[in-house]
Amino acid sequence: MQTIKLNLSSKTSLLLSQYPEWVERIDRAISQEPFKIGYSSHIVEVFDQHGLLAGRVNGCFSYESTREPEQESEFIAWLLDGELALFYVGSELIINRLQILATAFGELL
Repeated sequence: MQTIKLNLSSKTSLLLSQYPEWVERIDRAISQEPFKIGYSSHIVEVFDQHGLLAGRVNGCFSYESTREPEQESEFIAWLLDGELALFYVGSELIINRLQILATAFGELL
C-alpha cells in the first residue's frame, strides 16, 4: 500500500487508503511547482471518488455528470490540463498548486 508523504488526519488517511490511484497523483503533485500566476489552462476537470463531476474546455465548452443524491463526494480533485492542482477532503486541503489560492489562504491563517 502506498502512503502519502504529508501529515494528514487519520480520517483522511483512512479514506485515501481506499483510492491508491489518487494517492499516487497526490504524491506526484507534492513535488511539482505551483502553477504560475498567469497560467491559463485549456482543460479544467473536477473529480471525486465516483469519477468526473464537471469540466470545461478552452473556456467555452462545459460538461458535467449526473449523480444520485446519495452519491456524496468523499473528496474533490481539480485537474488543470491533466495535472492535479487542488485536492481536498471536506475542509482539509491536501494539495494546492494555485498560487492565488495559496496567497488567499495564507492571509486567512
